[in-house]
Amino acid sequence: MRANNKNLTLLSGIERQAFFEQPRFDDFQRSEYFAFTAEERALALQRKGLAEQMLCMLQIGYFKAARAFFSFTFEQCQEDGDFLRERYFPEQSSVPARPVRRAERLAQRQAILRLSGYRFYAAQDQLLLADKARQLVRRDVTSAFVMTELMTWLDQQRIVRPGYTTFQSVISAALTEERQRLAGLIEAAMTDEARRALERLLAREDALSGLAAIKQDAKYFGPHMMGRERRKRTLLEPIYRVAQTILPTLDISQQNLDYYASLAHFYTVYDLRKLQSGQSALYLLCYAWQRYRQFNDNLVDALRHPDGDGLANIVEYAFGEPPMIANLPSGDWSLERQ
Repeated sequence: MRANNKNLTLLSGIERQAFFEQPRFDDFQRSEYFAFTAEERALALQRKGLAEQMLCMLQIGYFKAARAFFSFTFEQCQEDGDFLRERYFPEQSSVPARPVRRAERLAQRQAILRLSGYRFYAAQDQLLLADKARQLVRRDVTSAFVMTELMTWLDQQRIVRPGYTTFQSVISAALTEERQRLAGLIEAAMTDEARRALERLLAREDALSGLAAIKQDAKYFGPHMMGRERRKRTLLEPIYRVAQTILPTLDISQQNLDYYASLAHFYTVYDLRKLQSGQSALYLLCYAWQRYRQFNDNLVDALRHPDGDGLANIVEYAFGEPPMIANLPSGDWSLERQ
C-alpha cells in the first residue's frame, strides 16, 4: 500500500488519456456528442462570430463526453471542426483559423455549466473529496477503485472533476492515513507472544523460512502430503489465533483483507522484513487468516477425494501420523488399532 508521494499511479496510460485528455472522437462518437439539444444549439449560436460559435459547440461536445474542459486550437481538432461545419454550417467552406479570446472561452464554459447544472471544483470541495476518499479506502484500498469512485461521486454532485494531480494528492493522503491507522491499531493490540510468533514465521531455517514453506500449495491429497499440510497448519495456528482477535477490530472489508493477504503472498520474506512492523504484521495476519482456513478446507477435500484413502488422509492430517487401519472394506469403521 504505497502512498507516500504524489507520483502515485492511479490509472493506466489509456485510462488516464480517456479521463483527463481532450476526447478523440470516432465518427459514431461525433454523431452522439455533437447532437445538440435546442438549448445547447441556441447557446452556441448566440455567440458572436463563426469561430466563437464553433468553439462553443466543441466545448459542449467535449464536456458532455468528459465532464471537463480542455484548451485546444481548431487545428488540433480538425476532424471534429469539419464535422460541425458540414452539419451546422454547410455554407462555410472551411473551419475558421483565427483564435478565440481567452475571456470568450471562459465565458462559454460558465454558460455551459449553468445550462448543465454543474459547477467548477472549488477549494472547499477538497475536504469533501478527502473525506470521501477515507471512506472508500475502508472498502477497497486499490487506488484505481478509489479513483473511479471519486470521479463517480463528483459527477453525482455535478462538480467538474479536478486535474489528475489533485486526485493523486487526495488518494495518496487517504492511503497513508489508512496505513497509519491500521498500523497503530495492530501495534496497540499485539502482545509480546504474538510478536514472537510473527518473528518465528519470518526467521530463516536453513534456506527456507516458515512463511515460504507455508506458501507452498499441496500437490495432491495423499497421506504424506496431508501430513505436510498439517505441519504447516500447526506452524500457522498461533498467528491465526492472533488474527482472530485483532482483525475484527480493524474495520476493514473482506476485499481489503484479501488484498493484504495477497501482498504477503507476493512479497518475499526479505521484502516483508524491510517493511515497518505494523505494516508487515497486517499483511501476515490477513494471510494467516486466509491460509489457515484453506488448510482446513484441504481436510474436507482430502476426505472427499476419490483415491480411496479418505480415512488415511484425514487421520494423518488431523493427528500427525498415518493410521494403523485405512481403506476399510464394507464400511466397517469400528476396528481398533492392533
